[in-house]
Amino acid sequence: MEPPISKMAAPYEEKRLSMWLCFSGFLDLFGVSMIIPLLSRHAKHMGASPALMGALASVYGGLQLFSSPLIGSWGDVWGKRPMLLLCLLLTTVSYTLLGLAPTLTLAILVRILAGIFKHSQTLSKAYLADIVPKAKHSEVFGRFSAFSSMGFIVGPVVGGHLMVMEGGFLLVCLAGSALFFINLCIVWYALPHIDTGKKNDNHKKNPAASFDFLNFFSSMKKALFSDMWDLFLVKFLLTFSVLLYRTNLGLVLEQRFDITPKEIGYLISYSGIVGTASGFGVGKVADFYRDDSKVMIHFTFLLVAAILGMTFTPYIWLYVVCQTVMSFSNANLRVASTNIAIERGRNKETGVLMGLNQSVISMGRIGAPLLGGMVQEVHLVGAGLVGAVFALLACAIMVVVPPERSDSQAVRKEKKEL
Repeated sequence: MEPPISKMAAPYEEKRLSMWLCFSGFLDLFGVSMIIPLLSRHAKHMGASPALMGALASVYGGLQLFSSPLIGSWGDVWGKRPMLLLCLLLTTVSYTLLGLAPTLTLAILVRILAGIFKHSQTLSKAYLADIVPKAKHSEVFGRFSAFSSMGFIVGPVVGGHLMVMEGGFLLVCLAGSALFFINLCIVWYALPHIDTGKKNDNHKKNPAASFDFLNFFSSMKKALFSDMWDLFLVKFLLTFSVLLYRTNLGLVLEQRFDITPKEIGYLISYSGIVGTASGFGVGKVADFYRDDSKVMIHFTFLLVAAILGMTFTPYIWLYVVCQTVMSFSNANLRVASTNIAIERGRNKETGVLMGLNQSVISMGRIGAPLLGGMVQEVHLVGAGLVGAVFALLACAIMVVVPPERSDSQAVRKEKKEL
């Protein structure tokens, strides 16, 4: 095992580690996207009703909501690498058991295990935040997002081909588990432990004190409702708006444009391709703006326009144009919001910050499908219209309370010096 490295790595080491993490992100979403699209079909085959499947999705999101910041905080105390190894190991085990589960009850228990420990993306971003200077965060996070999105393009295709074979779901789960095990080996071999110097005297004297749940939830409450409240609220509204629009998207597209499931699959794959390409360009956008607040506000307006365009256009070609704008906007908004969160936290406790960020996304995953389904009962375009309203509300909050505050001046100065 390699010796610990200092928090900020040398340029060569920084580039090497970030590329390993990008490959790790690719394998992560490759494995997930092989399995998740087929999970509801397998659950239905095992006897689950649509209501039960929806409830399971909400439970998974709820587990992620509370476990993300907790796992992140443990990463701050014990190190991102050990926690990343633990999460990858338990995710490997959970997907293997999912394929072998003979009953629906056991499959549900296995999904609970995954809901608690599937945080490899969160920990990878926290690791990146620790080794890369703030001025390079946009470029590095954009690259990580792009490589991860590549896995989401390839995974569903591979999973679909395996599923048609005999014992298809078991093969898919075993293949996904194999990818997570390879990922585990890569992290073990390539990523050294980072000495962040965050273990204070109290922790050295009493390690258990670092896991006081009352103190942990107190720090969560402080982060959510004081300095970070507006940023997390904006993140929630933007996530909610996109997830609302995507509620039953395949059914909506089929009814509006009379296209086949195969063509819908191509549209979804195209969205992933645009997201991947956009990730590689995020650094250039950040260099052009040199102000993450402006990136957030401008691309939120673009997101609103894209959602409204996709919701009301009668032409499939214009839908594709708006879809391109939406994917490009999402890629930039994700990175800009992550940058601002880290800057607000002064680069401290990045694991907790990334975990809270994931928790906000999980909150959206719990409520958006339910609300989206309800408004679609009223009208087919209801989810898109309400989603645009949520995004506009996020934009209004950012105009009143700019996301990037006084410490952004130091970051912009650092960017100019590079």
